[in-house]
Amino acid sequence: MEIRLSHKEDASSMMELENLVWTKGTTPAEIQFDSEAEFLEKNPPGSKTVAVLDGKVVGILGYHAPHSLKAVQHVLELDIAVHPAYQKQGIAGQLMDALKEMARKNGVKKLQLRVLSTNEKAIHFYQKNGFHKEGVLEKQFLLDGAYVDDIFMAYFL
Repeated sequence: MEIRLSHKEDASSMMELENLVWTKGTTPAEIQFDSEAEFLEKNPPGSKTVAVLDGKVVGILGYHAPHSLKAVQHVLELDIAVHPAYQKQGIAGQLMDALKEMARKNGVKKLQLRVLSTNEKAIHFYQKNGFHKEGVLEKQFLLDGAYVDDIFMAYFL
């Protein structure tokens, strides 16, 4: 498996993966892309780290500063997705390790993310990788008639 920055040619498999993973169970707003051009506009080449196996993107790691304030440039907010057919094979852990290494080299001091309280599999993965719950927005989302908390998690480098 190769871990590298995304290329334009990855758009199709990245789009397929994101359409499979970002569902009502993992995000409050489903993410769907109708064309490669639309996907590439929001995710230009080199903007994400990908895990590639046999020429196909099987994992995606996105990261960015939470906003443009200089006072938070030591923080990266992340999102991570692994194709369902390739989960539980250590791919997400390898992507997370690559992000931690890159972050350390670039002076990043904190990684943060948000996760739905109902996404227990993701919460367990983040905790296994050293993240801790930093805060909770209770009943933040109304999804399919049920209130769901928005959990903030962090990892300090």
